[in-house]
Amino acid sequence: MKLYYLGPKGTFSHMAALNYSATTIDEYIPKSNLYEVVKAVESDPKNIAIAPIENSIEGTINIIADALTAQTVHVIDELHLDISFSLYAHKGTRLEDIKEVVSIAPAVNQTSKFIKEHNFTYRYSDSTVQSLEEIDAHTAAIAPIGLEETNSDVIALQQHIEDYPHNTTRFLVLSAEEKYAEKATDSILLITPDEDKPGLLASILNAFALFNINLSWIESRPLKTQLGMYHFFVQADCSAEEIEMKKVITILKTLDFNVKVLGNFNKNI
Repeated sequence: MKLYYLGPKGTFSHMAALNYSATTIDEYIPKSNLYEVVKAVESDPKNIAIAPIENSIEGTINIIADALTAQTVHVIDELHLDISFSLYAHKGTRLEDIKEVVSIAPAVNQTSKFIKEHNFTYRYSDSTVQSLEEIDAHTAAIAPIGLEETNSDVIALQQHIEDYPHNTTRFLVLSAEEKYAEKATDSILLITPDEDKPGLLASILNAFALFNINLSWIESRPLKTQLGMYHFFVQADCSAEEIEMKKVITILKTLDFNVKVLGNFNKNI
């Protein structure tokens, strides 16, 4: 089986892909951006993709959340990866020589305290690994920890520069084919109201609370039809096939919500 991920090799997405062990992977195929990752698996139903959906510091990765609503892909698994960053420079460079750092936006956001502490300016690259190619005498790269072991041209000026020590990214495994686990531990729903009215979110939460179903993820995203209209992602700690969950879905539909099951799976964390 092939697995698509955000490349190049060495990115956190690549690490997550290598850590995914629920299915035998014969080929890992990098893509240049997350949109291409989703489109690749959408057009290749026999294979899968892995993409970040949420970081413990930065929150939801909106491009993937939106892709789940716009594309015909399904969540078939989940994987968590600890995230640590180093500051990379050319050999012989000192920390005091650095004036600017470069990386992808999430990496910059997750190391913002370190950047401000050293009064660095910053700019963005397409991937953390690609940022290594933009290093010069006064520019350093923020990238995954440990890359100096496979790249002899750089040194790590400082390690573990992330703002918080418990930095974790949650990845979703995606497929164009709907694959329901027999004994699922989790389900992800997309809940869309027919119209804007008071108490929308309260109605959703009350339905789950009524049957004592815990929610591990709640996120709202604009419908992109008009200002103030949203749909809601919820991840529940139970299968969509359980009787209680089916009752919740029935109640929500009765309350004029459109409910779509985006995934029903066993966590692979």
